[in-house]
Amino acid sequence: MKKGFLSVQPEDAYTHWAIIGLFVMAAIGALSFAQAFFIPVVFALLLALILSPIRRFLGTLGIGPGVSAALIMALVCLAGVVVLFLISSSLATIVSDEPQLMNKVQDRIEELTGMLEPMRQAGEQLNEMQNSSGGPDRVVVREQGIFSLWAETTPYVAGQVMLSIVLATFLIASGDMFYEKLVQVMPNLSMKRKSLIIARDVENQLSTYFLTITAINIALGTVVGAAMWLLGMPDPVFFGVVAFALNYIPYVGSIIGIIFAFVMGIVTYDNVWMSLAPPFAYWIINTAEGQFITPVSVGKRLRLNAVAVFLSLAFWAWLWSFVGMFLSTPILIALKAFSLRTPELAWLNTFLEGRRPCDDEDTDIVHEVMDPGTDACSPDELSPEEADEQDKSPSVSDDGDRDAPALT
Repeated sequence: MKKGFLSVQPEDAYTHWAIIGLFVMAAIGALSFAQAFFIPVVFALLLALILSPIRRFLGTLGIGPGVSAALIMALVCLAGVVVLFLISSSLATIVSDEPQLMNKVQDRIEELTGMLEPMRQAGEQLNEMQNSSGGPDRVVVREQGIFSLWAETTPYVAGQVMLSIVLATFLIASGDMFYEKLVQVMPNLSMKRKSLIIARDVENQLSTYFLTITAINIALGTVVGAAMWLLGMPDPVFFGVVAFALNYIPYVGSIIGIIFAFVMGIVTYDNVWMSLAPPFAYWIINTAEGQFITPVSVGKRLRLNAVAVFLSLAFWAWLWSFVGMFLSTPILIALKAFSLRTPELAWLNTFLEGRRPCDDEDTDIVHEVMDPGTDACSPDELSPEEADEQDKSPSVSDDGDRDAPALT
């Protein structure tokens, strides 16, 4: 009989899982408390894994790891400087004009909808009543200005960026040394081979995903910028860079981009319908990219459960704020690649991956218990091409047979 999700556990299973639960809680607390250290370290590790294939390619051309690391990180820093240069003028204008911009947005919304007018009148009447009551003077505390806030946070952010760049440079320059160390510390031949396969699989999936998504985001930013230019929007280059950066954040990034396009649209145009054109164009372009281009380009093997992606996004955003949103998907891909090759975590890989065909036993059970209209284990849930490609994916067991998900 196949070993299932709720298989019989040993007598000390409760103690075993209690210890794991305490460890997970302690790890989350440590990641939150020491995030100033962990964020740049995790970012540097992911960056080194993503860029390692490029370093190996340069190695085939006779360029050593140290020189390759210097060239790669110099290009990365140059790209960052170019992006900052392209958006610096527009960003400075938006930041300096932020109070006037928000007032103009509020006025435009009042003109378009008229919904805020009763609230404004009620607020004015309340202020008049308070002023006429002759009560004690109120003490008003001025909020911290945005420029003073930037002055305080810039050294902190710059320090984290520098730590990430330096650490990533050292990791790339070390070549495959850590793969060598990983093989040396494993106790037997089977563990040596398995650990090396897992590490290479994590690297391959991360680099494939990130480099492909980066190419897609460059094309997306170019198309969005061109669309905003055709619509007569100010600073179309800034729109393109924003679209490029936000598309690294699943789901939330596109929503933020649409809202930003809507805000700039109602500020730019006097006509109601024209003010809706920028967010509509942004939505059309982003939807075409998300529904057609990315699934085909990334491939079936890297498809993730949409619920798992959203939960990962929410968790890392809660833990590490905006930076966690960018890191959530790469961390999830690394976790999926690790669980794919680990039989003890086969159950986790099953929940993280996209839908795959059910075997005959699972199909019979689902059709016996579920309602007739269920789409679970439906024969048309995956196309034959998708099913064949998923069947070719690496198994989680050493002998090539795919075990049933189990918690042991």
